[in-house]
Amino acid sequence: MKAFTLIEIIITILIVAIFIAATALILQQAVTGLVFSSDTVKALNLARLEMSKINNLSYTDVTLVDGYNITIPGYEGSGYDLNRSVSHVADTNEAIKKVVVSVYLAGTIDILSKLVTYAADIDFGPGSGGNTPGTEAGQANSLSVSGGTVSGKLFQNVTLENTSADVITITAVAVSFAGQPGIKIKQVDMNGTTRWSGTKLSGVLLSLNPSFSLSAYTTYSNTTHFTFSKNLTSVTTIVFTMSDDSTKAYMP
Repeated sequence: MKAFTLIEIIITILIVAIFIAATALILQQAVTGLVFSSDTVKALNLARLEMSKINNLSYTDVTLVDGYNITIPGYEGSGYDLNRSVSHVADTNEAIKKVVVSVYLAGTIDILSKLVTYAADIDFGPGSGGNTPGTEAGQANSLSVSGGTVSGKLFQNVTLENTSADVITITAVAVSFAGQPGIKIKQVDMNGTTRWSGTKLSGVLLSLNPSFSLSAYTTYSNTTHFTFSKNLTSVTTIVFTMSDDSTKAYMP
């Protein structure tokens, strides 16, 4: 039986070491790829969620004005930051806006997902009720909103005013907010009455029951409050839906 020489043993060790190092590198790259893929999928889902909100906004919504550019840290309680930017498309007489949504890993500038949509100012004529649904017309024109402060799990002291000679009615609200991971909206109170309760994510339309009717030329000072499951960082937009389907967007 022939024994191995020292040189043969050293060569064998080197070959094994090279094989192990190569295998470890491949495994490391595979794990890194899986993590990046997971981040990309999550970021894409968040971008799609934001796009669904944008697609329900009117052309004149305050969050779709030319030059609008805002970054929401920890979007929807996730570990990702989201940016929405709006700009007019050249040579369209300001009739088309480009909306870009980008999602980043929190605290970085590396884009994980980027989606683009366009908003057009097109008048299809009034609906059966005489107003164009989804726009700030009709009853929404008479609703004035002001105030609002963050206090722990509350966004409180929002003032509502009916500036018209007719009664107007709020039937639903959608609140876009940010806060601690996993935060959800739990309750909506208007004028001393709980109008909605449950657990919903940011931006979801909440149907009020009972709805809130505002008397003609009446101001309801500091009477609207929103309660959340965890500490709140900010409320970016509140969209009020009226009984005639017109909407009023308020950005505190």
